[in-house]
Amino acid sequence: MESIIQIRKGNRVVEGQVTYGEGDLIEAVFPQQLEVTVGDQIPCLLIGDFETISNFEAVVVAKDKNRLFLFHSPTISEFREQRRRYPRFDMDVKGWVQYPTQEPDSLFSVYSQMAYLVNMSIGGLAFRVDKPVPVDQGIVFSFELYGRNRPDGVVKTELNVIHERIEGPHYFYGCTIQSISARHFHNLRKYILHRQIEERRQVVIE
Repeated sequence: MESIIQIRKGNRVVEGQVTYGEGDLIEAVFPQQLEVTVGDQIPCLLIGDFETISNFEAVVVAKDKNRLFLFHSPTISEFREQRRRYPRFDMDVKGWVQYPTQEPDSLFSVYSQMAYLVNMSIGGLAFRVDKPVPVDQGIVFSFELYGRNRPDGVVKTELNVIHERIEGPHYFYGCTIQSISARHFHNLRKYILHRQIEERRQVVIE
């Protein structure tokens, strides 16, 4: 069922159609180009059906002719009920996985090996390694989204492995995020939001 969004700009109320809504991003198309600026905070009324009507304020994070991209985080209940799931993106980023060594004769208490981030979302990720990792204990995975020397791209998380598979010489692990610092969580959310906007800009709305 399509959703209708009404936004207030000054004394005007303009109605549009929601064409996308995942995670922190809502995309809406309006009958005409709106006089709004990126960074504006605007009151919104979102109408899904008789039982899903919500008022909130959203921030304009991008615009394209008569399309607006609005930043509005889902509520806890929306997230739990999966009404607005966070998207998952394919990745190809080098990182490092660390976990306590299980070898009693090892000189090091923590074992590290290079890993490749395969995909990720806000709640979890998948990575590929050349050697198996223990699945019955927490592991730490760190990576840099934009390459080296970009503090806004550093992400370090504690993971819980929920499934694994072997494909050729590689081991693949799907994980949920158990712990992440506020700064690294912000970096992750910002990256996902930018990816969403980039992909949605390529979609032609008829």
